[in-house]
Amino acid sequence: MKKSQQRLKTHRALMVAAIKLMSDDRSFSSISLREVTREAGVVPATFYRHFNEMEDLAVELVDYCFRPMENLVAGVRARRLTARQLVYESVGTFIRFARRHRRYFLFLTKERLGGRVRVRTRIREQIRDMALILGHDLIGLPEWQGVPIGIGQEVAQLIMDQMMLILDEVLDLPPTGEKNEEVKIIARARKKVWILLRGGLSYQDRRGTRLKGSG
Repeated sequence: MKKSQQRLKTHRALMVAAIKLMSDDRSFSSISLREVTREAGVVPATFYRHFNEMEDLAVELVDYCFRPMENLVAGVRARRLTARQLVYESVGTFIRFARRHRRYFLFLTKERLGGRVRVRTRIREQIRDMALILGHDLIGLPEWQGVPIGIGQEVAQLIMDQMMLILDEVLDLPPTGEKNEEVKIIARARKKVWILLRGGLSYQDRRGTRLKGSG
């Protein structure tokens, strides 16, 4: 194996090890560097060839967790759906994906509120970046023609915030089974997101005039 490939493999192993050590009862801040290197099968000195400190690992983990979500969003976007279809497909896909990758989302939800400032900031940045993409997608929908980009971005940010809140409920489900509860959560989430979308369309500006394209 080439040196660059081995380095990449070790780098990834350290991140995966940190995720494996987290659970419902353990946050990232409770995990030690020695635990991570032991789980990854390397000596502590190796850690410092990849990260300066554990906080650097946490920040990179945030990006590592959001990358698959960006791919999910891109897949839904490529299908050219109506607003209702977009809500139906994206919400269900997101929640099922979160359950399949439960440890990664446990990390995000715990660190979003209780992590170090740098880590919380990076999570907010990633959520904001996804909201920007969603906002542009919204105003590209036929139903949203004529709605100012600012409104689309505000609604998109509200949707992302709502989905992060719903994650708490999703992650409380057992890792396997409970299909009926998952279906109920997805239905409630779709309803909430749809209300936010309709609210954005019915928003009135300060002059009390309905936005063009609100129907």
